[in-house]
Amino acid sequence: MVLKSAEWRVVIASDSRAPEDVHTELSRGATWGDGVSVVLQQPRSRFRTTDPAVLVATVAAVSSALTALVSGILSRVSAREGQRIVIEFASGARLEVPAGIEPAELNRMLDRITADPQRIRLP
Repeated sequence: MVLKSAEWRVVIASDSRAPEDVHTELSRGATWGDGVSVVLQQPRSRFRTTDPAVLVATVAAVSSALTALVSGILSRVSAREGQRIVIEFASGARLEVPAGIEPAELNRMLDRITADPQRIRLP
């Protein structure tokens, strides 16, 4: 009949010595006798880890939300860049300028034109 040997856990904390040094000194002690061993274990992490499936789902949700946000912003920018202000004159001439033009620049362009506009179409 084989009896299971008792297992003891001893915690040794030191600020001045490395764990490997303490393990080496305790392991080579001949006074322990047969059947005694010293095992060095890494301390458990203080942080809880999450399930990988939850982490993957979270990353997928955030990436899809960011994708929708960026594509929406880019579509609004491209739609705004495509908008133009059209000024038609009685003579049939047309002046088309981007909708994002600076007001001072638009005024400078209109000052050069002698005819009054017949119709102005805004986006």
